[in-house]
Amino acid sequence: MGKVNVVVGMQYGDEGKGKLVDFLAADADYVVRFQGGNNAGHTVVVNGVPTVLHFIPSGAFHDNICVMGNGVVLDLEELQKEVDMLETKGVSLKGRFLISENAHLILPADVEDSVHDKIGSTGKGIAPAYTSKYAKTGLRVRDIINVQNDLHEFDTKTREKLIRFKEFLLKYSHLKNQIVNVSKVLNEAIDSGKNILFEGAQAAGLDIDHGHYPFVTSSNCTAGGACTGSGVGPTRIDKVFGVSKVYITRVDRDSASPLTTQMDEEVMKKIQEKGNEYGATTGRPRRCGWYDAVLNRHAVRVNSLSGVALTKLDVLDGLGSIKICTHYDLDGELLDDYPADAAMQRRCKPIYETMPGWRENTKDCKSFDDLPENAKDYIKRIEVLLNVPVIMVTNGPDREEYIPINMHVIE
Repeated sequence: MGKVNVVVGMQYGDEGKGKLVDFLAADADYVVRFQGGNNAGHTVVVNGVPTVLHFIPSGAFHDNICVMGNGVVLDLEELQKEVDMLETKGVSLKGRFLISENAHLILPADVEDSVHDKIGSTGKGIAPAYTSKYAKTGLRVRDIINVQNDLHEFDTKTREKLIRFKEFLLKYSHLKNQIVNVSKVLNEAIDSGKNILFEGAQAAGLDIDHGHYPFVTSSNCTAGGACTGSGVGPTRIDKVFGVSKVYITRVDRDSASPLTTQMDEEVMKKIQEKGNEYGATTGRPRRCGWYDAVLNRHAVRVNSLSGVALTKLDVLDGLGSIKICTHYDLDGELLDDYPADAAMQRRCKPIYETMPGWRENTKDCKSFDDLPENAKDYIKRIEVLLNVPVIMVTNGPDREEYIPINMHVIE
């Protein structure tokens, strides 16, 4: 039996999941996106050159098969642009790219509708596409093939929509050999001993059911989404790994969503510049906050995490002191859990532990022992607060800039 792992975000997206996926993909035969669309933006830096991927799994830089699961919503024009972009970088997906026949399509009208969505929308048509999916009025990837056949076998409503969008669908008829039953392909691969890696987009704090509603995305970005978004059952998953920055960020159109541990303006500006905290998809500046252990404990629980990768440790270099939020104060009540909605979260005040920072440069460290003592203590404290092992710490953007810790958890 093959090994099946899942990588998910623990905060509000932009945690640096691409680096862990790129690392784990070296041993994976298939890398699978299972939800979201091109509202995601995963960055992989190879030889100092960043590549931002919105659809294609970050494992594309390895010799594995890249898969788009049924839980993804696809803008076919943008997908083709991304495939072509990778070709210009010497990364060919020919013969190693599969798309679920059940994945829903983002139509041009969906993109237009999303521009008017004021709740944290990226304007990519994601929410309208998922709305059509659940209203059972959407088009699916399978319709690229269906529209080339006799349409009389379809019900009147579906037939009318296929006729309406026939020209649009026929533009992508060249994809027909890549359209497959992903559930069948992946389960047969596992049975034959192949390794599968699921790559989540966004994060627990943005999950439609487990995030800060209504400031959420339109899909399940937690580990359960890997099953529903691919057709691989939960008992087949071996381990789930979460990714979290050593601080926290959130990118919004109007800053209306809560960020309980938001830093003061002076410190936030430093973190934004040093950490290049601008959205990979939107380009918007990210608000920055101190590490929120309450949110991250929530992510550990709803994902049943096996281990955690901490990213951007080097961004904290030079700070005299560093805060960790261990609990919330909600109207005088001590909370160690995540509130149910954004309205409650806005009333929460962070309860901090303050730890000494470090003046040393962590960027050149190659092992845990190389790190400054205060940096080690910071990582250990996070492990205690989350009650889950830290498997990796990143200390730079390049794919080689990471420090392995507790790597036996991955094996």
